[in-house]
Amino acid sequence: MNLSPLIYFSRLYGADPDLVTCGGGNTSMKEDGVMYVKGSGTALKDAVTETFVGMDLKKLLTMLDDEYPTEDAAREAKFLRDVTAAKLPGEEAKRPSVEALLHALFPQKFVLHLHPSLINGLTCSLRGEEDCARLFGESVVWVPACKPGYVLARKMKDVFDASEKTIKTVLLENHGVFFAADTVQGLDTQLNGMINALKTQVKEFPSVESNAEDPGFGERLSKLSGKAFVRFNASPSALKFASSAEAAAPIMKPFTPDQIVYCGPRVQFVACQACLKEVAANVVIVKGAGVYALGDTEKNANNCMTLVKDAMKVATYAEAFGGARPMAQELVDFIVGWEVESYRKSVK
Repeated sequence: MNLSPLIYFSRLYGADPDLVTCGGGNTSMKEDGVMYVKGSGTALKDAVTETFVGMDLKKLLTMLDDEYPTEDAAREAKFLRDVTAAKLPGEEAKRPSVEALLHALFPQKFVLHLHPSLINGLTCSLRGEEDCARLFGESVVWVPACKPGYVLARKMKDVFDASEKTIKTVLLENHGVFFAADTVQGLDTQLNGMINALKTQVKEFPSVESNAEDPGFGERLSKLSGKAFVRFNASPSALKFASSAEAAAPIMKPFTPDQIVYCGPRVQFVACQACLKEVAANVVIVKGAGVYALGDTEKNANNCMTLVKDAMKVATYAEAFGGARPMAQELVDFIVGWEVESYRKSVK
């Protein structure tokens, strides 16, 4: 299979920071019963032939006819074994995206899965489902938040089976979006159409970039946390969220799995420097100063700050759709303990 189109649009969208943060998102291409899907822990912007894992479509889809345990750990262990068994010969060293089965459900040749801040302003909002129907009608399918992996794949299969139309676009609550088309241009048309529609709705376009120097609190955070690398953000958006505990509330809990992978499940608010006795999170909001991101490596600290900025954008965009809705605690706990995300974190 010639993977040139897949590599092209993976790099194209992966290089756009408004569409992809860190290692988020994945892509796929199908032909003659075979699907190539992005490998777990790889970055779309750096896509090459070796980035993708060859999968047997028939083996993937027959997974949904099998019986799976109801207990989380046992179910996800079987799910991982079955996805691994669907790899083509010669692909043993690679690990496919956990969303490979979701890609397989779409009959279209190309599938693009992204977590754009603007789109997640809708998927992570209180009025998301209602406004999705208002803006896009039946052309976009809304899937309520649920546990990723097998549970999400099963739910998506039920949605596909119940639909009388060919599904092209799916919004996943507190997660992201899937686009499917038989041409790369078709993907682009769907993506731009949704982005343009949402831009007409948002009330504020957040300013999250900052060149401000750390006023000196970062050193203390580093010592208390044991994290050697600290990033500081005093952008207009950061100062808005750091103005009070009430103002910080929308970004105190994660919106998406990416935020848990790269930042951890908690955010700490500090009312004053003298109040800080211990550091209990990788993201610390200091009242009146800004937001800090901590990491045990420079890359981890940078990735954490990238997702902090994403959270600020999502929360701001969500104001146009009834306000922000973070992930349910049950889902946060599942992601924290999920082996799949632990693996992605280890190669991030």
